[in-house]
Amino acid sequence: MPLDLSRIEKKAISESVADQLRLAILRGEVAVGERLPPERELAPSFGTNRNTLREAMRALETQGLVVARQGDGVRVTDFRNTGELSLLPDLIRVAEPSERNEMLTDVLLMRRRMAVEVAGLAAQRATPTQIARLQALFARQQAHDGDILLTMQTDLELYRAMVDGAGSVVARLMFHSLGRLSQAFVERVPALLYVHPQYLLHMGGAIHAIGERDPARASACVDTLLTDTDATLLRRVELFG
Repeated sequence: MPLDLSRIEKKAISESVADQLRLAILRGEVAVGERLPPERELAPSFGTNRNTLREAMRALETQGLVVARQGDGVRVTDFRNTGELSLLPDLIRVAEPSERNEMLTDVLLMRRRMAVEVAGLAAQRATPTQIARLQALFARQQAHDGDILLTMQTDLELYRAMVDGAGSVVARLMFHSLGRLSQAFVERVPALLYVHPQYLLHMGGAIHAIGERDPARASACVDTLLTDTDATLLRRVELFG
């Protein structure tokens, strides 16, 4: 089937418009409850047409940023009460350092709790093929020891493989969201580029426990690794601002 390039271009424009409006709302440049200008005024200001603007508005409404009511136009909502998790990467971009650090604390807590549960589930549910995949990735990780970027990249693959081994669709979807959030934080705060000195010891222990079908041990190894890692990350963020 041939590509509809005009449709792709239109979608790219609507996403750009949505991004600009989203950031303006998150920055507080448009107040909660404020009505946005009508389409006939707003569309030309973005150099686009009303149909493309409507697509952008639908995207914002899906994220809980605006609500459209017939006869009342489009009003900005309180995203802290109505917003979706997908807003967090953009919110990180505009947040003040103190608020960003609070969000980081919560994201790290959610990540740790999820990873601990996933490791335990993988020890119970992973197939021999999935366990072999984890072991192969860990062998690669051992070869990366000392290279922080490659280590973090393979670390992401290891957790993804654990999620696959856990056999949970819910965990997989949550992992994708938390992965995007973690990437957004790293881009904003380079101090988060960090690998625990005993990473290989603890991760190796977790993978060995998964292979031995020992959920408690697998969870404990991941918990120890991430508890220590998260404490260091928060200190580094505070130190480097």
